[in-house]
Amino acid sequence: MANTAVAPQMFTGASQFDISNSVFIANAPRLAHDNEIAPQMVSHTPSVSSLSSDGSAPQTTLPFATPNSSRSLVVSSECKSEELPSRLVESEVYARLLLPRKKGYPLWQPKPDEHLPEEYRRVGVRIGDVGILNDSGGFDYLFNACLPADHPVNAGRVPLDFEQLSGMDNTRDITGLAQAYKPGSDILSHPSHIYKAAKSYHPSQRPVPRVPPQVGAGFIFSSSVSKGALLILPEGGSKSDHQQLITFRNYAAEHARSWYAHANGPLARGINNGSIYFVTGCDKARAWGVASFTDACPSDVSLEFVPSEPGRRGGPPGYWFSKCKAASSSSDADDVFENQSGCIFLRGFKVAVRIPPFTTVVESIVTNTSDLETDDLLPKPKSTGFSIPPIPKWWLIPYLIPRVPSSAVSRKHALLADDTNHGTNLVYSIRYPARLSLKYLCNLLQLRAELSQFWRVEISSLQCN
Repeated sequence: MANTAVAPQMFTGASQFDISNSVFIANAPRLAHDNEIAPQMVSHTPSVSSLSSDGSAPQTTLPFATPNSSRSLVVSSECKSEELPSRLVESEVYARLLLPRKKGYPLWQPKPDEHLPEEYRRVGVRIGDVGILNDSGGFDYLFNACLPADHPVNAGRVPLDFEQLSGMDNTRDITGLAQAYKPGSDILSHPSHIYKAAKSYHPSQRPVPRVPPQVGAGFIFSSSVSKGALLILPEGGSKSDHQQLITFRNYAAEHARSWYAHANGPLARGINNGSIYFVTGCDKARAWGVASFTDACPSDVSLEFVPSEPGRRGGPPGYWFSKCKAASSSSDADDVFENQSGCIFLRGFKVAVRIPPFTTVVESIVTNTSDLETDDLLPKPKSTGFSIPPIPKWWLIPYLIPRVPSSAVSRKHALLADDTNHGTNLVYSIRYPARLSLKYLCNLLQLRAELSQFWRVEISSLQCN
């Protein structure tokens, strides 16, 4: 029987097309007139964005386009950028782009908060600090684990069961450089694409006193990329790191539960799990300038960083961005104590707790910040409130009772928990004692007559009747 040609049942009269991997590809011929647009068929594959491991901008895969078409859609512009997530503010852009430089977590606001004790503001972030990264790009100091509870920077700030991590001030265990950064140095997110040029003095302009010669009249920065971040250190900076990392890690793992209960109980910070940082090293400076930009037209990016006259006679100079186009910037200096009190990078451990499902084992998770991805380091949104969690998170309860004498706390710890140190695994477990009932726990709580109505309501949710 002779074969009979069958007319196509789909795309009648169609020609010049292929079907490859179940995707229809139309190879349209060039049209006679330039103002006519050939019909294109594009698959409806959604765009997919992924953040690279080095903290760079997400790489976006566009919907499938015709590869063999004689007319293709071309998006080519100097102002087109590889977009970072639109929700990021300038401090997050800054941190995300400088983290790949592997110097630690970059702070957009290096200066200590003005409401902290004077002794803390005089020195700034130091080894042993326990705190959280705030939404403004600064470090929210809670207390220092290496200093006594009655030290001026710790007074009224430490947990009820605070135990000092003593013996950590031996200089043989601390490495660093007083001139880790030379005057006039900078740290750029894209060293090959962000350009720096020296400004010249105007004929009538005189040099600002005490400004390093490496700075002179200041610097001009430009860019050939649409996103970037830069840190300027007009007077240089120092670097220090503690080498007993295992000691710090074990200490953090042992006290993680207490730290979170303290931060969300007496201090009422409302922080989420994984928000606490334990500082083991930092880079510091007296004066600095920071800037970041994203979704910018590269030719528009222009910054000028210049010195300014001292605020008082004989005082140190200031520095500021006299021009900041298509970017966000901030600058400051310690002109009160004239110390390197500004923390530009901090290093250490991120501390969290974990209770695996269907178990009463509580684990402390302590991770070196250098081992974490960018998204794991950025500040987390704070909780809107804090309440006593359900079983098995009952280990928070003894920390939430205000003004308990240390002897009573120790007695309750003996009754409530059997702590087991699993060594280098850094897993510290708390298990339900066999003879301890939930009713007995409630009786312990009821001994505190000064508990507020809020706590009584939350405790009643445990159904202690």
